[in-house]
Amino acid sequence: MIGRLLHRRWVSLVLSAVVMLALWQGLAVAIDSSLILPLPRQTLEVLVENLGQLLFWQHVGATACRSLAAFVLSVAVGSLLGAAAGASRSFHNMLELPLAVVRATPVVSFILLALFWLGSSFVPVFVAVLMSLPVMIASVETGIINTDSQLLDCCRSYGFSRRQLIRHLYIPSCKSYFFSGALSAFGLSWKVVAAGEVLSLPRRAAGTLLQSAKVHVETTEVFAVTLVLVAMSFTLEGLFSLVLRKAGLLPAGRDKASAGRRRMA
Repeated sequence: MIGRLLHRRWVSLVLSAVVMLALWQGLAVAIDSSLILPLPRQTLEVLVENLGQLLFWQHVGATACRSLAAFVLSVAVGSLLGAAAGASRSFHNMLELPLAVVRATPVVSFILLALFWLGSSFVPVFVAVLMSLPVMIASVETGIINTDSQLLDCCRSYGFSRRQLIRHLYIPSCKSYFFSGALSAFGLSWKVVAAGEVLSLPRRAAGTLLQSAKVHVETTEVFAVTLVLVAMSFTLEGLFSLVLRKAGLLPAGRDKASAGRRRMA
């Protein structure tokens, strides 16, 4: 009975949250210093106070808008580059070195460099797009490369034009890969934007709140703002994933893996 209950996803999530809160409470009591690790109750009090302030929501809303802008740009540009890389081996080779450099370079290095080139409000967006591009490019390119060669030969034998091939073959083939990459880019954009804001300090940004709290040694404030960012990211990404899964737009491998785990249990 208990084993079956634990296999339910929502039960596991609740249990994990309870364990994490218990560990947080225990460590905070043991350390006994709110400057190092505040109690959950103290963090909740500051969080409730922040949620009642319009200025706080303006900061969080600005971060959400930057994350959305970075996501849309990375999906649009990444899809075009990924399609070109999948269709042309030469273009793939040209992109290989720049993408390897982007993957190997620390995010903070790009943020600091971008501060010399762009205004503080645009730095987080630029860096988030840069870090998300490899994900989208690889996803779309993989979808094109994995297009069924027999279907391609069949379409060509029937005299399909390039436009018809793209519409009736390549787009359906890439669809699941595209949305899987978009889901990954969505979560990555949110994290990178927040990190970029901490260093670039836009006038309105959740990252600016984090940096201000750090300077004033307000550890509880850092925890409260972080909880809001985590909750929003978790909720939005979860809703996005749920919509894609209900529409059957995510790769079937994820569902098969989940089913396999259930059978093994």
